[in-house]
Amino acid sequence: MQINNQTPNQNFGMAIHSNLNVNNVLKARIKSAAALEKLNKIAERQAQNDKVDITLFLNPDGRSLSANVYDASGKAGTFFKSYSENPLISLFKSPVGFINKLSNVADKQADKIRKTDLNYDDVFQKM
Repeated sequence: MQINNQTPNQNFGMAIHSNLNVNNVLKARIKSAAALEKLNKIAERQAQNDKVDITLFLNPDGRSLSANVYDASGKAGTFFKSYSENPLISLFKSPVGFINKLSNVADKQADKIRKTDLNYDDVFQKM
């Protein structure tokens, strides 16, 4: 998972998408090297998740985050859920915990997708 900007030349295959405003808030709210390292590990883990994407947004307060978790294939009806960080907690805590929660949700959804995906070629080759 790498955090990338949503631009016309967007890098696809990333599991977490953000924009310049979100990145600026993340930079302002992440105060320690340990939190930044944890975010980096989450990003690396999510870079391997090719089934589910996360898009980060700012809430109207301009400080707390919201996110959509959805199927990366772009199939219709594959939106899973929206999440929103508690604005009060965002005043005191790093956003890394919220992003880690989203990452765990994405991993669980990806596991469900993998279990239900049938590869027809594999099935018919066995026959």
